Amino acid sequence: MLDMPAGSVLSGGNYQYDFARLEPPQAMSLEEFGAEIDAKVNTLKSIKHETDPSLLRMLIKPDQHSRILVYWEESFIDEIAQVEGYRWIDGTRYLFKTEAGMSPPPVGMPSYQDDAIERMRLTLAALRKRATHDIPQDPGYCFEGGFIANPDWENEEAGIDIDIAGHPDAFVSVWFYPLAMSEHDRPLLDRMSSGLQTLGHLATAVRTLRKGERQVGPYQGQEFLVTTPNSGGGRSHSFIWETEGQGSLDTPAIKIELTTGHHDKNSNAQPTRMTDAQALQLWDEVLNSFRLRPTRGPQASSPSP
Repeated sequence: MLDMPAGSVLSGGNYQYDFARLEPPQAMSLEEFGAEIDAKVNTLKSIKHETDPSLLRMLIKPDQHSRILVYWEESFIDEIAQVEGYRWIDGTRYLFKTEAGMSPPPVGMPSYQDDAIERMRLTLAALRKRATHDIPQDPGYCFEGGFIANPDWENEEAGIDIDIAGHPDAFVSVWFYPLAMSEHDRPLLDRMSSGLQTLGHLATAVRTLRKGERQVGPYQGQEFLVTTPNSGGGRSHSFIWETEGQGSLDTPAIKIELTTGHHDKNSNAQPTRMTDAQALQLWDEVLNSFRLRPTRGPQASSPSP
């Protein structure tokens, strides 16, 4: 959890849960939900597959307001099936997408398709609708407009952008994702120093405001805070803090960034409205507010997204 200036808004998000990608929740009536499913099913049934009667492999109805579709993406594909999970809750449609390979599974294990279907069934069953400022006390996975209750950690990822109120050129980005120890890179400061060296004389245009070790909440990481020239003739802030975690699902890699002077929606350069002092103050306030979502149960001492 992070605190942002009042009026700041979520401007983008990318979420993955148990290897399934979450599409942005859509407001729709129950009738519209049913019509969307029917249209998708009819389209898939109408297209012949090279080896199956149609692109649609399976239509599963876990409950009245949930559907799971398994289908071929193209008529000639037979190695990977698409698996989509739909659920309607109080005027909102949720959609999860994953894939299932057709290769033989290890001996004694279910097929990859059956495994993907079961994972999707469990995800849909645990799904709850969530208001923006609602903070669940149960362990699980929070995302924009929803919550998946689960006392156990799954493969969970998220990336969000937050536009800073009063500063149209500034936004904060937050990512977390599982990262095996074998995939750890060099520490942030080492990578940034090497990057500056490759710039040669251009590196003189980069001004370092602060760098070093920094603990954020329970996580030890590093920060690298610089300003660089932008296309608008001014300077932009590029602040980064990251930790690569400890290689387990409940100790993920985390990266937080503050960017100023970014282009508007029409790709026009925007002047940086923050001074260095203001940017540093905002940065410290954001990072100092970082805390784990309090939960009841097994995840109470671990971070819950």
